[in-house]
Amino acid sequence: MRLPDPKDDPTWACLRAHDVEELWDPAQSPHIAATYQARMQLLSDLVVGLAGPGGRVLDVGCAQGTLGLTLAERGLRVTLLDVRHESLEYARSRHETGEVTFCVGVLGPDMPPANDFDVVMCTEVLEHVPAPAQFLLQLRSKVRAGGALCLTTPNGDYLMAHLPTYGGAPQSTIDEAEPNSMDGGAHRYLYTREELIALVRGAGMRLEQHGFFSPAWLEGHLKTRQLHRLHYRWRKQLLRVPARLPERLGRRFCASQYLVARA
Repeated sequence: MRLPDPKDDPTWACLRAHDVEELWDPAQSPHIAATYQARMQLLSDLVVGLAGPGGRVLDVGCAQGTLGLTLAERGLRVTLLDVRHESLEYARSRHETGEVTFCVGVLGPDMPPANDFDVVMCTEVLEHVPAPAQFLLQLRSKVRAGGALCLTTPNGDYLMAHLPTYGGAPQSTIDEAEPNSMDGGAHRYLYTREELIALVRGAGMRLEQHGFFSPAWLEGHLKTRQLHRLHYRWRKQLLRVPARLPERLGRRFCASQYLVARA
């Protein structure tokens, strides 16, 4: 991936600023860079293992396409799908190597046109969707027989999360909040492990694996943000800590969760 040239466009400038902070200049916000890069490594390794050599991958709600472009560089055939054409224009400008198809639109029967992907990814999108059961059925329809669905979403049991989760919130709260959170940058801690698994099983899929990642100290929470900065200044490298924790610890101390399911 390359870093695109600046443009006099607010959306482009915002995406590029995130790109620089997360990948190109970790000294700006070491805790953000450490979290982001550990996340990318974890998820790209997971998807490569699920897809197999030369596998076909669909990334739904890909934003600026970092994960999908990384997978293409590792030899997978990737389709990036996002409703925002500005995000895909930026992703296209970053693309250097690998087979990538760019699709602008909303996930549906004809978008993208093929329904035989080895892996369908959907990272940090489910918490923005007002009808998650219907959305999961649409995701499932894109997976080939024997293929896998890979989801990530914030962990509703995280110790920094204080709002009711999907199963405990009044219906009026869900109805009012979800449309307002779509296409937004604020990721709600909406699902506990059990709520996420129940939704996936309700869509007719079999749970294969679940895990927690991005612990609080990697995120820079619990006043650990300054430790990242001090460590970076002293050692000239990112703070290296495990991205994943076992369930008993991860349920409370990890900000995110991932799930792999099969139809």
